[in-house]
Amino acid sequence: MTGIAYFCGMKGKTIPRWAWFGLLLLLAAVQGLFAQGGQNPFELKPRLPKDTITASQAPVDSVPSNPFEIVAPPAPGETPATTDSYEEGAPGGIIVSSTEEGRYRRFLFTTVIELFLFLTILFTLFRSIPIRVYRAFLNDNILSQLHREQGSIVSIPYFLFYLFFFFNAGFFLFLLTRYYGITIAQRNWISFLLLTGGLMALFAGKHLLLKILEAVLPFSKEFRLYSFTIIVFSIAIGILLIPFNLLIAYGPVDAVSGVVVLSMVMLGFVFAFRFIRGIFIAGRLVALHLFHFLLYICTVEIAPVLIIAKMIYSTVATQ
Repeated sequence: MTGIAYFCGMKGKTIPRWAWFGLLLLLAAVQGLFAQGGQNPFELKPRLPKDTITASQAPVDSVPSNPFEIVAPPAPGETPATTDSYEEGAPGGIIVSSTEEGRYRRFLFTTVIELFLFLTILFTLFRSIPIRVYRAFLNDNILSQLHREQGSIVSIPYFLFYLFFFFNAGFFLFLLTRYYGITIAQRNWISFLLLTGGLMALFAGKHLLLKILEAVLPFSKEFRLYSFTIIVFSIAIGILLIPFNLLIAYGPVDAVSGVVVLSMVMLGFVFAFRFIRGIFIAGRLVALHLFHFLLYICTVEIAPVLIIAKMIYSTVATQ
């Protein structure tokens, strides 16, 4: 320390504080120069290898599009480009546009809400009718008792439940046509109304034919009872189709085919059971007029089913 003070010409004097501070800065600078060749303890090291980082970095050209790019609107009369998607319900994956799929989903939601609203009103106002229909569906004596209570014209509650059957069965037919790729009309609600109206016309023609046979043949009681049997079984079918419609419309894609087959089996069972009940109703007619009974079965019961099946098969084969 004495030598340094002497070298500075400050022998015998006290070294000021600013000299000590400058000396410390000089030593720190010299140590930093020698430390540059070593490892920096504050350097950030990547945890992944360099090749992984390079591979994960996407080039600038791979960016799909500029989100702030201004796209010119389509010219008048020009159809805007829409992305196509595969329809989930149809076998083979029918290609439909995203806008059409959106309209189809909105139609499903609106129709299901309206059907449930209609059914809720019916169950609230006439809650005893479904119980009576269920008992008449299983018991022939209760069916005859309800027919005697109704008379020749059904009451308003049974008529409203019968009307619900047409709407729900028409919706079921619409879902089937959509599933099998059968085009009825370009708009969903038009297809639904056409199918519902066709079903109403078919059943109205059947009731009209039974009314004509009732006036011509001396079996008016049996024909009226059978006509009321059709109404009761149709009301039961309208209620039974509710879970099947929901599963076909909103169920998993893999389960839709199984639900369709199960619904067909259920409908076949109900119609076969109704046919057996009809034979019991026409027991006296079968014993005395077997030829007329077989003629009625072939022309009224079997022929319409075969004609409708042939039409459906021809439509599916052409599309």
